[in-house]
Amino acid sequence: MQKQVRYSPSDFNKFFWFGTFESKVNPNTGVIIPAFVEKEKMHYKPQRKTVTQRYALIGTDLENTSIIVIRHSKLSDTYQYLKIGDKTYKIIDYSIDDSNHYMTYDFLTIKESKGVN
Repeated sequence: MQKQVRYSPSDFNKFFWFGTFESKVNPNTGVIIPAFVEKEKMHYKPQRKTVTQRYALIGTDLENTSIIVIRHSKLSDTYQYLKIGDKTYKIIDYSIDDSNHYMTYDFLTIKESKGVN
């Protein structure tokens, strides 16, 4: 049996927005551009990678990624993008814990995105 990881509620002191890209008209140029639209606000905890994990990712598609932890949510596999501050990230991988434990967490691997890929 796997040990249940516990975090303090105060660890989740940062927030992000799940969202989607929608076509918007740039009022200055009249050109249609993809714009991030905020849908659902969530609190998260940044998860540090170990030195071994960082070295193992060098030269792979996951090299410049980050991991965030959220309380388990059905939203985790609904959205492909999220926004932290003024930066947009693509969700590269989900590690979702949908067990029946009282308090479970989802780990999202994210990578900075310049728009819809």
